[in-house]
Amino acid sequence: MTASDKSFSYESFTGRGIDVASVRADDLDKLSLEYFSKKNTAKVLDLGCGAGGQALRMAVAGVCVLAVDAGDFKDIFENYRTKASLFSDKLAFVRGDIRNLPDLIVEREFSDIYMQRTLHYLTYIQALELLKYLYKVSTDRLYISVSGMASDIGNDYLGRTLSIESRFVSLDAKNAETFQIFEPVCLYSQAEFVSLLELAGWRVLRCWQSAFGNHKAICSH
Repeated sequence: MTASDKSFSYESFTGRGIDVASVRADDLDKLSLEYFSKKNTAKVLDLGCGAGGQALRMAVAGVCVLAVDAGDFKDIFENYRTKASLFSDKLAFVRGDIRNLPDLIVEREFSDIYMQRTLHYLTYIQALELLKYLYKVSTDRLYISVSGMASDIGNDYLGRTLSIESRFVSLDAKNAETFQIFEPVCLYSQAEFVSLLELAGWRVLRCWQSAFGNHKAICSH
């Protein structure tokens, strides 16, 4: 079973944007999957997993995955395990707010972290603290993306003139409806994103801007 076997169209399950990973794999998804699947003992923490499109792809490829999201996707993950004949140690789901991540994954360690389309739902300070924590509980790589100031989401974004530390603003009503984002967000320039990652202790191996104006990065210890 693959993510493409499901009947999902592009939709939002939690009001935190469109769940792209349930429909298709992008370049960061493919790069991370290629890297993780070559390891013998990859154990990946998937943050902001949504309905688990990438989590399923990783588990089917032999990666042990713990997926975390604020939405209730327990039944969806149980269905994945049943149809793909996966045990819970190969694909597990925990519901919770990543702001409280230390309480959700007590005494767990991971080889790698995967986090797409999620970081911008945190304030800059929250993002910095989370990235520092992720560095402590992992041993190898971080694959991460964030919505960029140059993306369509950034059009008419009222936080554009604010400092990164103060930039946490809701979209206007039209854009909120268009992008299904109903919470405040902190959008980044590429330079701000790289600076944040490095300040948290990560070594940025590669960072690029997508055709949609979002920023993607591969980092290591």
